[in-house]
Amino acid sequence: MVLIRDKDTASVNTAAFEQAVQDDRGFTLIELLMVFIVLGILAQMTTLVVLDMKSRSHDLMALSDGRNLVTVIRDNFVDLVDVDYTHNPGDGPNIGTVDTGGAPRTEPVFRLSPGVDVTLTGKSDPTAPGTGFVQGTFYHTDGTDDPITPSGKREFYFVVDELGTDVLATF
Repeated sequence: MVLIRDKDTASVNTAAFEQAVQDDRGFTLIELLMVFIVLGILAQMTTLVVLDMKSRSHDLMALSDGRNLVTVIRDNFVDLVDVDYTHNPGDGPNIGTVDTGGAPRTEPVFRLSPGVDVTLTGKSDPTAPGTGFVQGTFYHTDGTDDPITPSGKREFYFVVDELGTDVLATF
């Protein structure tokens, strides 16, 4: 706060001081409303960006599971492991719990991350090398919305052929 003094005397000019205090009124209601509106718009934009990043991270989790499963399937083709990969959403997180004859395996060949669902068809049969073929679609239940796909989420499609043709695509 600035004290206003007369040049001729060393005393404080109280009238000028009171006038300066009265002129300092603070922010008007309109100014405060404008600040809150701008802050609200920024908060909304931030919320949308964070939610979009969250759904994309879920998509990446499904894509990562797909890539890891392709690697496991290829390794099982090379090692001639007897696995039936048929799996549907709702079957749980374990993939490859039975062999091609339907007998249970001691442990699954792959475990899905939480929230990731997959539809798989195919098997690797060690009695018929070169005939292994697996295809499927992955998606995350909290991933990006896509009204065109059957799951309503962004799906990732893959094909693994024992003869060496692997495809991992996004639709």
